[in-house]
Amino acid sequence: MAGFEVYELTAAVLILGGALLVLLSAVSMLRAKDALQMMNVFSPAAGMGLPLVVIGIFVHLTGRDGFEWWTLMMAAVTICALVIVSSLASNTLARAVYQSGAPLDPATHPQDLADAGSGRQESAESTESTESTESTESGERTGRAASDD
Repeated sequence: MAGFEVYELTAAVLILGGALLVLLSAVSMLRAKDALQMMNVFSPAAGMGLPLVVIGIFVHLTGRDGFEWWTLMMAAVTICALVIVSSLASNTLARAVYQSGAPLDPATHPQDLADAGSGRQESAESTESTESTESTESGERTGRAASDD
């Protein structure tokens, strides 16, 4: 470690860690069974891997050239853009995959939230139908009682 400065080691660890996350995400994408699973395993690369690489580059440049506001601002804007664009792109691509009717792995449950919501709607509908049935039955009883008199 004679020739390494602390900032170089820190930058190397950050950059290699980010690159490792990107590599693991790429390998996971190859193993995914459908497009929605591919979108899901892409998240660590875009959300953590690439920002770690940017932070590592910022640490390296700061250690080599000294602190500059311009470098900090570029790194912050780049990280914000990566997070925002990757989340929007992932959401848009996942919706497009789902709406296209692409085949899904049977283990993929894209409607977990919709199923939970429809369960509430079904229970509300069944409650309404039970109430209407009860009111109809009570009305028939009242009508029968009036006709019997």
